[in-house]
Amino acid sequence: MARSSSGAPAAFRQAQLTIAAEQGFASWPRFRAFLVESGLDFQELTAKFIDAALDDVRLAEEMLARHPTIAGAGFFVALVLGDVARVERAIGDSPALVTSKGGPKNWQPLLYACFSRFAGARSARASDLTATARLLLARGADPKATQVNERWPESPLSCLYAASGLNNNVELTGLLLDAGARIEDGESLYHSTEHGDLACFRLLLERGASPHNANVLNHMLDREEMDGLRLLLAAGTDPSRVNHRGETSLHWAVWRGRSAAIVEALLDAGAAIDARRPDGVTAYVLAVRSGQTETAKLLASRGANTELSVLDRFVGDCAAADPAELARLAAAPPFEELPEEYARLLPDFASSHRTSAVRVLLAAGVNVDTRGELGGTSLHWACWKGYADLVKLLLEHGASLTVEDTQFHAPPAGWLDHGRENCHEGDGDYPLVEQLLREAGAKIE
Repeated sequence: MARSSSGAPAAFRQAQLTIAAEQGFASWPRFRAFLVESGLDFQELTAKFIDAALDDVRLAEEMLARHPTIAGAGFFVALVLGDVARVERAIGDSPALVTSKGGPKNWQPLLYACFSRFAGARSARASDLTATARLLLARGADPKATQVNERWPESPLSCLYAASGLNNNVELTGLLLDAGARIEDGESLYHSTEHGDLACFRLLLERGASPHNANVLNHMLDREEMDGLRLLLAAGTDPSRVNHRGETSLHWAVWRGRSAAIVEALLDAGAAIDARRPDGVTAYVLAVRSGQTETAKLLASRGANTELSVLDRFVGDCAAADPAELARLAAAPPFEELPEEYARLLPDFASSHRTSAVRVLLAAGVNVDTRGELGGTSLHWACWKGYADLVKLLLEHGASLTVEDTQFHAPPAGWLDHGRENCHEGDGDYPLVEQLLREAGAKIE
């Protein structure tokens, strides 16, 4: 790439001069002096904008509104904004740009366009990003291009994942598939289950994505989504397939607190009703332990083995009890000390909003910061779901505000922030949870 006498890439230097002129400054040095006085470095500001565009579209929009001249700051900004005309001029001057890695992330250009959150289905720029991707593909961009997230170096993330799983952009997803994107990338179908309209999920199945992956079915069961479940079952997904943890989808559905209707659909599709996890637990035991009485009755009516240990029956009774009954049961537990294997139920119960069961386990001496799925504590899960009553209860029992989960290394407040945007359970009170955390002394960005 050509460089100016100052050492900066010529294209960037030209953008600097253009912006200086647009701002009414006679020269770049005067404009730069203004930026320095304002505490800004334009090159750094531009890099931060690109980072925001790839991660948080609201932040990117705020930055653009505050500093509109960013929009003209070169090739890589044009890529994340879907500025087709600027991209076309840049690759016309330097065709090698299309397949060369560069920019703040050292990615191929197509990745910037596909991963831009401006490509999201609800964005006004979505069609512009699709047009930008179409231009790049026509000029030789690789539809199979991937980037590696340093957190998961073993799982490269593709343009198709960005278009479908991240942005739910049907037009962009179809464009990439037509161009030869690899549909079995291990991420696209899985993450496309996360969008309410299932638009890209349907398209991927129609175009041949394999439904025979227990993790895809289980991820669909992470929320109450009957239409998506039926699509997978109709496509031939086996609900009895065992996942990496030795659980069937029936186990997963009950653990996630799905409705009896979802459980019944799995049974109708041939789910093994008495399949056991490696610890010997069946779906029926899970339903009883967590107080899911309707689901437990359904499983029993369909012929499930209903044998229970004294401890499981006690925990189940507590989980389903009203406050008065709960107080009576808690006063005379059938054990001196709750076995260690039951401690893990605490974050599981928090995740499925079993407040009574959480209260019983805490009264039985279970550590409030016991870790569960993803290494998150009960407070992590209550924050993710927005369960204010549980957050209040856990804080009253001394739940840590600073402990980090083992997967994403975030405190409970981080899960609150992520859940506010991405958890679609529908009944969370995130403003109240935030208020409770702040009153308890949590630092919230």
